[in-house]
Amino acid sequence: MAARRHMHQYGTTSEQLAEIAVVTRRHAGLNPLAMYREPITVQDVLNSRMIADPLHLLDCSLVSDGGAAFIMTSAERARDFKQKPVYLLGVGEGHSHEHVTQALNLTTSAAKEAGERAYAMAGLGPRDINVAELYDCFTPVVIIELEDLGFCPKGEGGRFVEGGRIELGGELPVNTHGGLLSHCHPGHPGSMFSITEAVRQLRGSCGPRQVEGAKIALVHGQGGIMSTHCSAIFGNEPV
Repeated sequence: MAARRHMHQYGTTSEQLAEIAVVTRRHAGLNPLAMYREPITVQDVLNSRMIADPLHLLDCSLVSDGGAAFIMTSAERARDFKQKPVYLLGVGEGHSHEHVTQALNLTTSAAKEAGERAYAMAGLGPRDINVAELYDCFTPVVIIELEDLGFCPKGEGGRFVEGGRIELGGELPVNTHGGLLSHCHPGHPGSMFSITEAVRQLRGSCGPRQVEGAKIALVHGQGGIMSTHCSAIFGNEPV
């Protein structure tokens, strides 16, 4: 419903949705731990079987096992660790409805409030973010999150993902580990991998998928069919 409404309201196309799946698969190809690493094209996405119009199979996240973990401690103690610490600079939540039938708007989500609160706490804005790890349960969700998190104006998310802007070397690399679309999606722990990837990016330890000069990363998770949102901003230096 959200994808169809976005298409109707802003002219977003299936090709633009497919571009997200193609880019995240390209990133997954650089990640030896990703579940699916074989390259795909926009046409591959459009030719995959229809699941729920307008979403094709390759517009949808994986179903898999998986687990991740991270350690949190004070900045003072972290200085003594062998691994270079990464700092949580800001966090924000946003909650708009319980069931999708109660949503007041299908193309604007509480990611807007979550992002604004995280930016305010960190004293940063969208232009400060070097890499974004976004919840990509379905390709249109990424477009809505990019808009609501301030990376582009509302309605321009489809055009924003074109031309290599969200891939490695682009303006805003997104889901550099392959995301839920190609890395893995074990249910609720899915966003844990966004955090571990952000930490690795800020440590400079991602090898061929490393975002050059990454200093600030944004992680965003959502659940309940676009109802519950949380944004976190991480940096390789404390505020």
